Amino acid sequence: MLGISVYAGLDLSLEENIKYLEEAKQLGIENVFLSLHIPEVNNNFLTEVKELLLTINRLNLNLTADISKKYFENINLNKFNFDALRLDFGFNTQEISELSQNKDYKINLNASTLTESDLKSIIFHGGNLDNFEASHNYYPREETGLSKELLLKKNNVLKKYGIEVAAFVPAKYKKRPPIKAGLPTLEKHRFLTPQTAAQDLLKLGIDKVYIGDSRASTDELEDFTAVNKDITIIPVKVFESISQEEKRLLNLVHKNRQDPGEYIIRSETARKSKKNKIIPNNNIKRFKHAVTIDNCNYQRYEGDLQILKKGYPADKRINVVADAGDSAVLIEKIKEGDKFKFKIKGE
Repeated sequence: MLGISVYAGLDLSLEENIKYLEEAKQLGIENVFLSLHIPEVNNNFLTEVKELLLTINRLNLNLTADISKKYFENINLNKFNFDALRLDFGFNTQEISELSQNKDYKINLNASTLTESDLKSIIFHGGNLDNFEASHNYYPREETGLSKELLLKKNNVLKKYGIEVAAFVPAKYKKRPPIKAGLPTLEKHRFLTPQTAAQDLLKLGIDKVYIGDSRASTDELEDFTAVNKDITIIPVKVFESISQEEKRLLNLVHKNRQDPGEYIIRSETARKSKKNKIIPNNNIKRFKHAVTIDNCNYQRYEGDLQILKKGYPADKRINVVADAGDSAVLIEKIKEGDKFKFKIKGE
């Protein structure tokens, strides 16, 4: 479900890339995306590629290699274990169909540019549908990433034919040169964390998510590997003045009520888990995506925890405890009955 990307002949040395692969493996990541056709690579590219392929095989990682026809003809693929080849520039539908008959690895299609007409042509020429998967592009230049609507449109075509789809999220630690503006599939993810962007892609029906950039930090990787489909992780900035009881409630695993209210996510967990009195504090204007907890002035509602989808006036009965604004794309997708938990920034 989760993966990283590595690049030979760019900003990271071979040793740094090997260390990155080993760290990712230790944290439970099983998938690697390796591009074999980047224009800006240095003269060590092919040497480094071969060493990276050997390392990926040694670590028993699942490898998808992005390859143009030029490199497909210049690299002896029989020396390495590939799980999938992503066919990019230079392959026509008949060639793709023929390659899909190979049982040694899957053929990974370009989900961002493929049309249903292309897919029908591949099938017409004898393409093996059981041997296809797909990956969206990543977009190095700002403002060029896909919209959510186009991603869903492309996904719907591929899903109709039973094809699983992957996509990419950026990292902040070491962005890939030469542009160094992140490598997201969706433009709205360009400045989000890998964890938040990955969860959004999974909620949009993506099957596999890769960090696209050269390297994620250890913290980014740890947060990324915490992602799962059962519990939405919501990063929040807490107000320094919150009480220990409020912080304890924030740290619970929550479940959105089946009847949460039109403009709120409302925990059915927090109020019944309250142990200590919650005194009035930080009764400020409630802004969109604020996290609030009702204080003792709200009587039997004391401990009621909410995430707001719109702003409301200040209320002396309600404490504003955290800001979840950086998680807006996730908040809008939490449905009734969904589980969620907070990740307090800085902890």
